[in-house]
Amino acid sequence: MQKKYRILLVSLLALCTVLAAAWAAEAERESRRYAEAMEAAWRGSLLSALTRMEQVRANIDKALVSSDEGQSAQLISRISNDAAAVQGELSALPLAQSAMGGAVKLCNQLSDYADSLLLRADSALLPEDARLMEELSRACDDLLTALQSAWGQMRAGRLSFPGPEGAGADAAEQPIERAAGSIDYPTLIYDGPFSDAVSEDAPRGLGEGEITREEAVDRAAAFVGAAAEKAAFSQESGGSIPAYVIRVEQADTVLHLAVTRQGGQVLWMFPEHADFPVRYGLEDCKAAAQRFFADRGYGEMQLTFWQLYGGMATLSYAAVQDGVLLYPDLVKVQVRMDTLAIVGLEARHYLSSHTRRDGLKPSLSRERARAAVSERLTVTADQLCLIPLNGKEILCWEFTGEYAGQTYYVYIDAQTGRQRDIQRLVAAPEGPKAE
Repeated sequence: MQKKYRILLVSLLALCTVLAAAWAAEAERESRRYAEAMEAAWRGSLLSALTRMEQVRANIDKALVSSDEGQSAQLISRISNDAAAVQGELSALPLAQSAMGGAVKLCNQLSDYADSLLLRADSALLPEDARLMEELSRACDDLLTALQSAWGQMRAGRLSFPGPEGAGADAAEQPIERAAGSIDYPTLIYDGPFSDAVSEDAPRGLGEGEITREEAVDRAAAFVGAAAEKAAFSQESGGSIPAYVIRVEQADTVLHLAVTRQGGQVLWMFPEHADFPVRYGLEDCKAAAQRFFADRGYGEMQLTFWQLYGGMATLSYAAVQDGVLLYPDLVKVQVRMDTLAIVGLEARHYLSSHTRRDGLKPSLSRERARAAVSERLTVTADQLCLIPLNGKEILCWEFTGEYAGQTYYVYIDAQTGRQRDIQRLVAAPEGPKAE
């Protein structure tokens, strides 16, 4: 009898050992999935910080050469909004406060300084403002270089962020921390109130009702399509558009998607690894993107800009309504240049703004609007479009033209005939870029 009890006890102990080992293995897999999801979210924050800092840098230079009070106010408003956004994205990264504190403070003070300029009756820069802006421009340029280097290293697989337990432990461990910590940031002294947040309207393109985690997993798998082999919930994401982060495994890569809690829309998608071989060209990638939009119900979309890197085509599209290009409704997609599969998506602008608009009829004819464009610009194309400006949407005639070997986009208010904005197209090896 005692022998039987001993055998039973040994068997129970063995079973407990097996169960403990299985639990430990599952816990390790769950920890790895969580780490991968966090890495994808941090990649998104770094890319967003880089994109917004590029806009800050370009708009500071524009403000320095602008002589129009209204145009200066627009540029300064953009500087304020974008600098605040960079501050938020940098604060979300698991980097040492001792190294990144100066960069975060720079963006915070730059946003506040721009707000203080907007409170003046005359938004044109005074000589003392211009001197400070030039100093800020140099600091922003250094920070932009650090962000570009970090993003390039991350795309090449030579940089990853530490886990939450290692965040901020040693500034010397991260190249971006070393670069950002060595920048000579200017001290801003000015009169004006401080503002911690930029107000935003409620998202208009999410749809009604909330979905569960399980529904989010199903929607992520359906969004990826037949290539999805396994989909699982990773974590919840907060912010202005709360979402579920879903991990989707494919045969040769892993995708991370954020599915909005309200409406169940895909907010963003990133591949875990890039650097794919190139077998198809840009036109094939454009066709693949249009098929993707049609299959997922986006409606008519028009290409605005593109870039090629890492074996992927990154294509920016805007929605079209009744022949009018809707710039607020932007979507970026990434197309693999070896299989033409869609592996990347950024739809925050689209989901925040997309709805059917009224009042898209211009009071100003194309010919009258064209007369408001400088004679120095050789106009090559035009179209009606809706542009975001100071929290509003303005119907404009967009004129594309050439001057001194450069391509420009000039936006004339379709109701008043006033120039609302001007963009310059910058040629780059990876593709054109407006600033």
